[in-house]
Amino acid sequence: MDMGPYYIANLINLLGPVRRVGALTSSATPTRTIGSGDRAGQEIPVKTPSNIQALLEFYSGATISFSASWDVWSHKRNHFELYGTEGTLYVPDPNFFGGPLEMAGRDGVIHAVEAWDHPFGKINQHDKGRELANYRTAGMADMVMAVTEGRDARCSLERTLHGVDVMTAALKSGATGEFITLTTTCTRPAALGPKEAAALLR
Repeated sequence: MDMGPYYIANLINLLGPVRRVGALTSSATPTRTIGSGDRAGQEIPVKTPSNIQALLEFYSGATISFSASWDVWSHKRNHFELYGTEGTLYVPDPNFFGGPLEMAGRDGVIHAVEAWDHPFGKINQHDKGRELANYRTAGMADMVMAVTEGRDARCSLERTLHGVDVMTAALKSGATGEFITLTTTCTRPAALGPKEAAALLR
């Protein structure tokens, strides 16, 4: 439930609500060592799966293979790829707000999608040699704006609850070996265009 919300929320925003989830879960080690803070060096038991391989079936008909692991030290996979009838979309890491967007058509040739001038795509953080677009307060700003405008927030209670339902269903499926049909649903949020994003930065 650490990184999962960014990826699951992005999938819901793009594809709509999830109908059911199936998963395999495991833990590579029975204990882990705390790496920072006052308890650094302390060994603790692993009480939740640290490796999740899930299949998500969406009401839209899309099916997604979702992998999340805290037992992998390094990888060369793209964070996010969507395969459609006309090609492939290579989406930047949903943990941040920007990054290169690429696509390929039926010819298989990958090319960059021209960047658009979106306020949340602008670099505002430097971290470990990486330049990042990091606007984590955007959801809160949109929530305040939604209250003042009398509309549904993009990060609404129903979408948040549905995202949590997806993640807990993956854990339950991993424990039971069965597909889990979700009891919640939600709508896709309205797109956040440059004009709307700029208003949130006032």
